[in-house]
Amino acid sequence: MKRFINFTSFIALVSIIVMSCNAPIQPGAAGDGEGEQEQQPTTDETPTLETIDLAGPLMEVGSTYRYVDGTLLVAVPGGKFIMGGDKEDNPVHEVTVSDFWIYSTKVTNSQYAGCVAAGHCTPPDPDNNPIYKDYKFINFPVTGVTHTQASEYCEYVNGRLPTEAEWEKTARGPDGNIFPWGDGAPACDLLNFQSCVGKTTKVTEYKNGISYYSALDMAGNASEWVADWYAPDYYNSSVGENPLGPDFGEKRSVRGSSYQDGSESVFPSNRFSLDPTLTLPDLGFRCVVEEPVHFAPACEILAYNGLDINGQLDNCVTQVDCNTVSVTQNALCSGTYLPYTIVTFKVENTPPDNWTFDAPGCTLVSGETSKFECKPGEVGPLIATGSCTVNENSCASACPQGYIQDGNTCIWGGTPDTLTGTACLPGMTYNPQTQCCSANPGTANTLPLCPAGTYPVDGVCVGSPSGELSTVNENVIFNSCEPPKDRPGDDPGDNPSGCTVPQDPGCSYPYAWDGQCGCTCTWGDPSKCAGYIP
Repeated sequence: MKRFINFTSFIALVSIIVMSCNAPIQPGAAGDGEGEQEQQPTTDETPTLETIDLAGPLMEVGSTYRYVDGTLLVAVPGGKFIMGGDKEDNPVHEVTVSDFWIYSTKVTNSQYAGCVAAGHCTPPDPDNNPIYKDYKFINFPVTGVTHTQASEYCEYVNGRLPTEAEWEKTARGPDGNIFPWGDGAPACDLLNFQSCVGKTTKVTEYKNGISYYSALDMAGNASEWVADWYAPDYYNSSVGENPLGPDFGEKRSVRGSSYQDGSESVFPSNRFSLDPTLTLPDLGFRCVVEEPVHFAPACEILAYNGLDINGQLDNCVTQVDCNTVSVTQNALCSGTYLPYTIVTFKVENTPPDNWTFDAPGCTLVSGETSKFECKPGEVGPLIATGSCTVNENSCASACPQGYIQDGNTCIWGGTPDTLTGTACLPGMTYNPQTQCCSANPGTANTLPLCPAGTYPVDGVCVGSPSGELSTVNENVIFNSCEPPKDRPGDDPGDNPSGCTVPQDPGCSYPYAWDGQCGCTCTWGDPSKCAGYIP
């Protein structure tokens, strides 16, 4: 019995809670007063806040900014860099690009679902993204989208797809590193490739593989659409400043590698291409933003838990309690008995609201929520799917800069030096008095609840430094035996000796005395034999 959660409906249920585009974030001790502006004077007796042009966060290596859809933007300062490798379609050459901000992570199922709920995007291809509506995978990269669908999402957040040059600079740094993390060989602790996992993973999973500009997943997990049309000879004669690719073509460029690729394909200098109308199960995207302060903050958001106020991991370690699956050694079934197993997902902690369990091909035991009966023939090679839950009470919740905490809710109370733009996403309205965006009454929330890589658990955005809120797969072994169903005379009855037929040595053909409890079938079709041993 397979049960999934419709995440799009989940978003609609929380229409009054939105994700923020909060104040500039700098790592370490950088820039306490950057972007400060003087408030315009007013002669009104009742003071009002005026719209202020904010310079925005500093454009320098290491500068980050929490964006409107929950993504952490990273700064990529303009200038020259080394592009290309040893392929004929991308020889080594020097390129110059202008300043830009880029998503530190691939766009997630959760973020894309917000765009769909707003009516600006269309759902991904279910064949190439079957997990899109499953709550457990909201922080996995959205796949199964065409080039147009990817572009529409970036437009929705006032961004665009990166050019090939921008993407490669983000992945390799100014000096043309061989890989995002440097020059060391690819390994399963750096990226999701070569059947390390065999499927997509959470977009913040591989922190050891972070790039020079602090972008994640620039190799592995899912490859990415970029803006350019593809031509194999373009970089043999292209301009050296802000190359945009050919004016037209038949295929769009694809950069990066996926969980299906081997080590020869993970070089970020490699170029690929695909018909822009097609989708793949291992192809996603990320966006470039040129104006990070375009959007105003949300008037209310959820508090963070297990993260610091900038959405980074803090000293508090969120405790993760994983569910377990009962697995024992295989049992050989004698006589006409059939093997089966009872699969039980043991819940060590209260899971998020509406969390479900799944054992494909098995039957949920009546009256249970996490216990399944599984038999061979019904399921073949069986993978039972469980989950992990997070102890959300192990860390105190906090709010980002500019917000006042009220329980687990963060209410905007920013001052002029923390203000950003005046735009709001669909389904929200800008309030000039508070200078923030409120959800329109009667409309579905168009934003994900939490920063990318975290989960909403009991009304708090939870990070999990000590583990991942993810799926746990176990090979289920058929470890018990039962008689076949629906045979004439199959009624074990209530025999305290454990025998299913009287202890009578007089067995009629085609039965024979088993020497213990009764008669057992000796030949022919076992379904025609009513006697059996326990």
